[in-house]
Amino acid sequence: MNDKKTNLNIKHLQTIFDKSADGLMICDGQGCILKLNKSAERLNGIKASEVIGRDVQSLVQDGSIDRSATQEVIDTGRSVSVVQTTDKSGYMLLVTGTPVFDKDNKLVFVVINERDISLIENMRIKLHKAMQESDKIKNELSELNLLELRDNSIVAESDSMKHALKLSLKLSKINASNILIQGESGTGKGLLAKFIHKNSHRNKKPFIQINCAALPENLLEAELFGYTGGSFTGANEKGKPGLFEIASEGTILLDEIGEISLNVQAKLLKCLDDHEILPIGGTTPKKINCSIIAATNRDLETQTLRKKFRLDLFHRLNTFPLTIPPLRNRPEDILELVRIYLEKYNKQFKRKTHIGYKAFETLRSHQFSGNVRELINIIKQAVVMCDKDFLDDYIINSLSSNGNILPAQHKNFSHSFTEQIDSFEKTLLSNAASKCKNTREVASMLQISQPTVVRKFKKYKIQINKKH
Repeated sequence: MNDKKTNLNIKHLQTIFDKSADGLMICDGQGCILKLNKSAERLNGIKASEVIGRDVQSLVQDGSIDRSATQEVIDTGRSVSVVQTTDKSGYMLLVTGTPVFDKDNKLVFVVINERDISLIENMRIKLHKAMQESDKIKNELSELNLLELRDNSIVAESDSMKHALKLSLKLSKINASNILIQGESGTGKGLLAKFIHKNSHRNKKPFIQINCAALPENLLEAELFGYTGGSFTGANEKGKPGLFEIASEGTILLDEIGEISLNVQAKLLKCLDDHEILPIGGTTPKKINCSIIAATNRDLETQTLRKKFRLDLFHRLNTFPLTIPPLRNRPEDILELVRIYLEKYNKQFKRKTHIGYKAFETLRSHQFSGNVRELINIIKQAVVMCDKDFLDDYIINSLSSNGNILPAQHKNFSHSFTEQIDSFEKTLLSNAASKCKNTREVASMLQISQPTVVRKFKKYKIQINKKH
């Protein structure tokens, strides 16, 4: 009865040995192969009839396997796990060798277990490739974003501007709020704010921009927070939502934030702290959900010391500071800016103008107190005013003589801002009148309506040159 039970157990063990999905191999204490199952034959690309009785080390020598776990067990006297490649089958195997000792602690058998990890390795390789591809896509996206910036006339050839743009892109990706963009007038703070919004998760929602310096205190407060019907004289009977409410789930840009009064600053701080607004004349606060970007050409930290700007509001707005360097500190960007705007105004005014090395070097050495806005005006006026296609002499002479190249560049401030604007406008219209046959052509060249041309011609007493 015991013999029958023993035979049955042996049969069961043999069945398990043969049917195991893992490769199983048994070697003696000297490394001679005694037994292996079907899975071991398949995984190693060998036949039992060809290897039983052979030293496992011979499989390494003939290139069937690259290393022997059995030999390492014999050498170390302990369990060993190795990754083994098999040339004949092409599998990658996790091979575990386990020593079996007799009662005298003598090694009598080595049991080898082999498991196919080719699929896992392939997945690892694919994951690695996917991560590389992801990094590549991220880099390409960054490059596309920089190209997109260029399409929007934002240039970043200089290291300082590249740094500012990389920070902007990072903030847009984390959907950051309370961003403070600082920089001199004309550096492009509004464009940078739009870029942050466009690359954020809020890009499908509104981008609302308000110039805080353009409105008196009472109107600014009404614009920002809204008002209820009849809350003040002249108010809409139905009331009006504020810009914070209109910008819901989008972005609001508070441009020239340094110009707002202390009273409005206090209400803005409460709005930022509580994430809610109270319309003028209202009694029920409204929750707001928008990204807030502030921009200024003032040194707000100095303003706080002078008690002209609240310190607590400054710290709230300055959670993520960004600084746009002035154009004079990034001369590397000038050539690309010139190229962009020369192309733009040549197309707009139907010209084929160009500049050479001398004009470019003159521009590079110019201080640009008006920054990019000043450069734009220089190029625009040169394209419109210069009779020649080659603009070098015109640009050089204009800059060196401090002529009427743009109102911001005048050093004689005896004239009011309005007078300087009128002078510049009259010059543009007179030049267009000398090149066109009628007011329709002037309107087309300057991209304004014909009635506007007629009205301004009458204002400045300009007439079309009849010699065309």
